[in-house]
Amino acid sequence: MNLPASLPLVALMSLIGLAHAQPAKKAEAAAISSEQFKSKLTRDDSALPAAGQLQMSYAPVVDKILPSVVTIFSIGSKPMEQDEINERLEQLPDFLREYMEEWLRQRGQLEDGEDETPERGPRGRRNRPSPPEEDSQDNEPNGVGSGVIISSDGYILTNNHVVGEAKKLEVMVNAGGSNRRYSARIIGTDPQTDVGLIKIEAQNLPVATIADSTKLRVGDVVLALGAPMELSRSVTQGIVSAMGRSGMGIIRNRSRMQQSYEDFIQTDAAINPGNSGGPLVDGMGRVVGINTAIYSRSGMNAGIGFAIPVNLALRIASDLVDDGKVSRGYLGIMPEDINADTAKLYNLQDESGAIVRIIKNNSPAAKAGLLVGDVILAVSGRKVDSASALPVIVSSYSPGSEITLDIVREGKRMQVKAKLEELTPEIAAGSSPAAAPPKAQPTSNALLPGLQVAALDEISRKRLKIPAEVQGLLVREVKPDSQARAMGVEKDDLITHINRKPVNTTAQATELAKQSEKTVLLKIWREGDSMLFMVGKR
Repeated sequence: MNLPASLPLVALMSLIGLAHAQPAKKAEAAAISSEQFKSKLTRDDSALPAAGQLQMSYAPVVDKILPSVVTIFSIGSKPMEQDEINERLEQLPDFLREYMEEWLRQRGQLEDGEDETPERGPRGRRNRPSPPEEDSQDNEPNGVGSGVIISSDGYILTNNHVVGEAKKLEVMVNAGGSNRRYSARIIGTDPQTDVGLIKIEAQNLPVATIADSTKLRVGDVVLALGAPMELSRSVTQGIVSAMGRSGMGIIRNRSRMQQSYEDFIQTDAAINPGNSGGPLVDGMGRVVGINTAIYSRSGMNAGIGFAIPVNLALRIASDLVDDGKVSRGYLGIMPEDINADTAKLYNLQDESGAIVRIIKNNSPAAKAGLLVGDVILAVSGRKVDSASALPVIVSSYSPGSEITLDIVREGKRMQVKAKLEELTPEIAAGSSPAAAPPKAQPTSNALLPGLQVAALDEISRKRLKIPAEVQGLLVREVKPDSQARAMGVEKDDLITHINRKPVNTTAQATELAKQSEKTVLLKIWREGDSMLFMVGKR
């Protein structure tokens, strides 16, 4: 999607949504199954040759892939409501918010509020007039992105942020040396992975060959294709800089319990605004990823670009094609990374894996017997390198699948089997209502800086609906600037364990907390969920 050069950071591609509001109406479910869809694809899963001489020209590779690369025009989108614009702006750092606000004012999409003085941007430009009324924009492209044809009858893989919020889509195909425009319909989109699948009505289209992205290695040569800055059919070259990049904040989640699904290929092949949705291909011209985002303080390429691995993109697309939505496996935990302190506390050899910090009540994890504090090392043989990798792995399994978790519990290795359920929107966005104000306040003691606890009385037990078998200390106060608050501890949490030992009295809790030099492990019961927080003592 094309953005102006004045935008200083394009790492958060959700910002592109600031230019849109009304999602396009999804097409009726395609009359084919995911298996029939997969049969339309051209695959080549062989690994790249490891040795070879310096390549002097990539023209044969480009000739192979370029006919399948398309330019996508999103047409007639409406501006967002002011509340949603303000919400997204609040999530930006101060230095970026100023530039973004100026850009939106110039587009007439941000109100000046009570300040009647025209705002000036970095170069002293005054506000431009508001854009024309909606009906005059219905046929005017307000964004340009890219895509890649993956079937001869018109299925095109792209990004959700390129097509998901457009009222109308047009696709430019260059076949046989001539350009032709087609109207496109959305088969389905998945905002959580930023994958979009659209279709044009055509036959005998040039298709891309798809590789196995799991065989891609750091250092492999890659080419990025698309329409940067609306310059269609452009090609740039680089290498794979890293695999499995996650936690970048590129895909924004609206719920604290909603997992993100970031598993990016990082490359230094130049990716600029407009490249989004185009293919990242290997040295043999096979698609290994879908270009998604760049990190840059100038808005232009800075040698750090990100692409969705094509295996992940196709799994999402094959799920979208039958009913327009994605079904994901749901385990019901919130993982956390392992650092040097927690590795020492758990007697782990390294910092790979993920600690189970939260277990949702009645979830597959709870039914399988997982415990807060367990360390997950692998899922059905797939190594878990970090907490952000775990939800990506779990979501790749269909609901109803049984997975085997290799875990470490109390220093012992073991396996736990769990049967996944479906991750529904209600589960992903669910949160429990706040409890009523307390009727009594027992004497509180300071357990950690900014964290006050008290014995659990019967009034609080009834108010918070804490089962009789659950024992612990009640959190009475968490100061806003405390480490406990920063880690997620809340008032009315029940601390059941400190440093993996059960606790019932404030004196016992204070003594257990003193045994840790830097980090105290708090196991907490909250509205039926079990959680683990690692709180620093400073």
